[in-house]
Amino acid sequence: MMQRRFLILFLALFTAACAWFLVRYGGGVGDVLRSAQRGIEYWVGLNPVLGAVAFLAVATLGKVTPFPGGIVIMLAGGYLFGNIVGPLLAATGAALCALTVGYFGRILIYEAIDRRFGHRISHLEEAVTEDGFNWLLAARLLPVLPAWLVNLVPVVFPIHLGKVFVATLLGLLPIAFVLGGIGSSLSGLAAAEFVPSDILFSGEVLLPLMGLAVVALAPVLVKRVRRARRRRRQQGR
Repeated sequence: MMQRRFLILFLALFTAACAWFLVRYGGGVGDVLRSAQRGIEYWVGLNPVLGAVAFLAVATLGKVTPFPGGIVIMLAGGYLFGNIVGPLLAATGAALCALTVGYFGRILIYEAIDRRFGHRISHLEEAVTEDGFNWLLAARLLPVLPAWLVNLVPVVFPIHLGKVFVATLLGLLPIAFVLGGIGSSLSGLAAAEFVPSDILFSGEVLLPLMGLAVVALAPVLVKRVRRARRRRRQQGR
């Protein structure tokens, strides 16, 4: 009962915070960046280390919500910190976000999800948990599923949070470097808003990511094939 009340309170505060953000910054992320661009650039130039820490915090907390913004964050990282450090910070922030959602999600919303959908996904638990690292890595490499939805997978399935962090970090690094490289060539932070959102679906970007996803899932396929062969041999004895 106490956990349910805490969950209701958390959701109420979360909803209120999101509503305030939308009302306060209703003009869009681009307007916020445009109005703050000079101050951000000047401050980061004077405090590069502290600026990197602040950006890491923004990259972490900014992806806790389901509101899209990952592309803008990666572009801004490239613009502010270059095409090497920027992508590393953005991918690390996303990995920390996945870690945060996984940890607190298990405390706050696991029971509610299990009651509602547990009987429908129970047959997937063993497979997803056993090869959770590979599945998460493939899901992060392919920019198809929303990040917030993938973040919920470790909440539902008991995947080790260390694997969640590493899989998210490695899976998002290629995308982060692509967008960070674009961000480093932008004329200003507000220009990030006008970069086409479907840029990751171009053939030159998507095909290599699909290849990496196949490589990530190859160990799972090999394991399943070997297991199936072993079962057939045992049945044939």
